[in-house]
Amino acid sequence: MTAPDSDRRPDLRQLVARVPVTTRRYQGPSALAFSPDGSRLAFVSGLDRAHAVCEVDVAGGEPAEVLRVPGAQVSGVAWSPAGDLFASADRGGTERWQVYVRRPDGRVEDIAVSEGDRVQHLLSARAVSPDGRLVAVSSNARDPEDVDVVLIDTGTGAQRPLVQGPAWHVAGGWSPDGRRLAVARVDQNTDQTVLLVDPDTGDTTELTPHAGEEQNVAAGWLADGRPLVITDQGQEHLWLAAVDPATGEREAIARPEWGVELATASAAGGTVAWTVNEDGYSRLWHRTGGGEPREVGGLDGVVLDLALSPAGDLLAYSYQPVAAPPELRLVETAGGAARTLVAARGDADERMRPETVRIPGPRGEIPAFVYRPGGEGRLPAVLLIHGGPEAQSTPRLAAQAVPLLAAGFAVVAPNVHGSTGYGKSWQTAIHRRWGVVDLDDFRAVADWMAAQPDFDPERLAVMGGSYGGFATLLCITRLPGYWRCAVDLFGPGNLVSSVEDAEPNWRRWNRLWIGDLATDRESLLERSPATHVENVRCPLLVLHGVNDPRIRKRESDDFVASVRELGGRVEYVVFEDEGHGFTHPENAAAAGRAIEEFLVRELGERES
Repeated sequence: MTAPDSDRRPDLRQLVARVPVTTRRYQGPSALAFSPDGSRLAFVSGLDRAHAVCEVDVAGGEPAEVLRVPGAQVSGVAWSPAGDLFASADRGGTERWQVYVRRPDGRVEDIAVSEGDRVQHLLSARAVSPDGRLVAVSSNARDPEDVDVVLIDTGTGAQRPLVQGPAWHVAGGWSPDGRRLAVARVDQNTDQTVLLVDPDTGDTTELTPHAGEEQNVAAGWLADGRPLVITDQGQEHLWLAAVDPATGEREAIARPEWGVELATASAAGGTVAWTVNEDGYSRLWHRTGGGEPREVGGLDGVVLDLALSPAGDLLAYSYQPVAAPPELRLVETAGGAARTLVAARGDADERMRPETVRIPGPRGEIPAFVYRPGGEGRLPAVLLIHGGPEAQSTPRLAAQAVPLLAAGFAVVAPNVHGSTGYGKSWQTAIHRRWGVVDLDDFRAVADWMAAQPDFDPERLAVMGGSYGGFATLLCITRLPGYWRCAVDLFGPGNLVSSVEDAEPNWRRWNRLWIGDLATDRESLLERSPATHVENVRCPLLVLHGVNDPRIRKRESDDFVASVRELGGRVEYVVFEDEGHGFTHPENAAAAGRAIEEFLVRELGERES
């Protein structure tokens, strides 16, 4: 593996690649996996043009590349007890994930690969059975609108269906004895049911039956045969429970004031690890057997992924410190000794450390992180809106925003209604109300920015990607008086066409999440930025990937054309080999340069 040049800006994906956000929240794919004997750690690296799987000895040493799928970007990895290393990958950002296997002798083979249009095969972290004979994969091959769980013979590749039905199903991990598989039935982001399935007969029982919306995410098993579930049953924030399969009784493993975000267990169930999201910062805990939980000290940032060795004696986690380059860390669970296993190159930069603020809003205070680069006079400031919307701005800036601080811009990254991390009521407030509740919050944030004594109210910009792109277009069409310029990365301008063009297996979600075209069409049109495009007053930069499966490129094509027809100024950058985001480092760098150059030019000195 080639290390990045020492003078190259750290890319947040250089060390350990992010797993797809669509399924990460359901404990689906992981970028980390231990070898069967616990001596090596595999991780998905973004150091090269295409993400590949690298391997490092836990005793130390340089990582080495061990699995690459030609022309594809690897997104998840799972190691079999028999020594097979499984990986999921897609090409060109299309999100047509397929599953491959590297055999112990180094051969790489297809294990669940389809060339069919829109067919996805998704690999979960705990997908391989304890004896290594079966791998459970989520697939929409039967029906593009459904995501089933199929069992694949790891030797022959033979497939058989296990769980089918009108939902998105995620393999949640095998019991230590291999007699049951936990499966999450995902009805929407805030409503999941954990099923226990007999892999031989297909007999299924609901472990977490409930009425109404309730989150229940499978997170592994304990040695006594109880599944672990991240749940919000009975409270606003997520907590970690062990559930008795016979009675449904839930024992709290962790019930913090803030929410549990990630959790995992060792193969035999003797060790459990979890993170708590405290206002965007991660706290990491683990416990062995029935012992007292132990916190991993020294964290000042965000934990992105967790993995426990099969014996539970080692805990690996990918970590993004607030003001330093990313790291891959290792903890000895017995004694608590910790060390950095791999670190990305780059220097610490305290300008990356934000201030945590609460901005007064019409429906409660809006959490936000504010980055101030220092300097004299009133600064230009950028409102940076995260995607999702059911995601979260954390105290670690997105890669494309890092250069803005060096350019002398302040950055405000809020968590408006719809964001995760602040309770279920805050998260669900935006359901079927995009462009209503969030618009009120953005107005409050813009007013706050304009009133800051160190911000120049005549040099404010707004920027975001995906939902954040929608929000950016919302701001410049519904709140046009605030902005000097704007940057939209692959955001939908028309909610109706965006819902119409959605991937088949997203359509159920969208009806509950964005709106139902059968009943909400007029409301969706009214809330769409495209309906109010005549209000655009500021220069706009738009970036989009040709292969984007979530927000079709025609959303940007149409919005750009409308602005230009009305005499507005738009710069439009199209990436031929990208989807919903940037998988190629050179494209990410090009996007970052385009954004920086645009903002530097447009947020220059105040006009007299």
